[in-house]
Amino acid sequence: HPEFRTVPMVWYIPPLSPVVDAVSRDGHDGEDIGNLFGALEALRIPIEYLAGLFTAGETTIVEGVLRRLAAMRSYMRDINLGRETQPHIPESVGLTEEQMYSMYRLLALAKYEERYVIPTAYADAEPRSMEEPGCSLSFEGGPGMYESGPFGEASGRPVPVAVESFHALRHRQTSEGMAANETRPPRVNLLNWDGRGAPAGMFPGSEEPE
Repeated sequence: HPEFRTVPMVWYIPPLSPVVDAVSRDGHDGEDIGNLFGALEALRIPIEYLAGLFTAGETTIVEGVLRRLAAMRSYMRDINLGRETQPHIPESVGLTEEQMYSMYRLLALAKYEERYVIPTAYADAEPRSMEEPGCSLSFEGGPGMYESGPFGEASGRPVPVAVESFHALRHRQTSEGMAANETRPPRVNLLNWDGRGAPAGMFPGSEEPE
């Protein structure tokens, strides 16, 4: 998606498991590079099947990938068992020992930052501009601009109103004075009342006759 500045994050790797299982099922060492290379040459049907899935039928590419995976499997087994490494194994597939270990780390040990390419933010965009909720058409006279309404300056434009403050906002916009003052107690919103006690202003006292 170039419009989102992202790159492909998934690479399809042909599995080596069917080849290893076929070698082990016949009683041979499934980690030996010679046995694995021989199985790759003998098992043409799995390679052709994988080539049909991943490389549009090109078997040489799939075979090359499986040979590298088989070489990595045999090379890393010697390291895990504390044996001396065999440099000829990565050389047989056109890799160095450092490249072989880097491939092993990428496929088995890589963390999130190493497996995926995290798209960075656009350098010219300021952080504040990403948070502003304004409309790109909010110019004078444009569809994003609103004139004053009949009940004051702020009554003609859309204002985010919560259910709890709807009546108080309407009263403030339609009245000439303040919503609450010394002679006028504030209104009580029953939506916020938990039913306990009597909030101030719910039951105003009766005015005494002069």
